[in-house]
Amino acid sequence: MGYTNYWHQNIDFTEKQWKTVQEEVKYIEEISNGNIHLLTNDSNEIAFNGYQNCETFVLNKNKPKIPEYEGQDLAFNCCKTRELPYDIYVWHLLVFCAGMINDTDKFSISRDR
Repeated sequence: MGYTNYWHQNIDFTEKQWKTVQEEVKYIEEISNGNIHLLTNDSNEIAFNGYQNCETFVLNKNKPKIPEYEGQDLAFNCCKTRELPYDIYVWHLLVFCAGMINDTDKFSISRDR
């Protein structure tokens, strides 16, 4: 069964914003009770996965500059979580980022419902 979180990232995070997001990821990992597995939390990328074969959530500091295929929307991102326990942590981080940026033209989020 599909259940997906979506976000449009039309900006590069500033150094200060990115550090704040990285700190939030550490908090999420601490409270997740083992529901997420942190893969990267570095200067360019944050990635974590659910333990139940969910897609890997990847948030990039910078919006991609070069499309991988013709017509690609470089701002569009998604992560299918199957609405398993991992989903709440993906959504938490997206809501956190959207609230911090506070401009839907720069960072907007949605999810299946």
